[in-house]
Amino acid sequence: MLLMLAPGGPREDYFEALARGEAMAEEERTEFMLRHDTYWV
Repeated sequence: MLLMLAPGGPREDYFEALARGEAMAEEERTEFMLRHDTYWV
């Protein structure tokens, strides 16, 4: 896995949400990933 954090914006919410491991509906997951500039390729 490659994580690229540039520019170095605040990422605490992203990692805290992942660590909680709560299930997300597909729509919620899409919004979460877009909010945190995360794109799976």
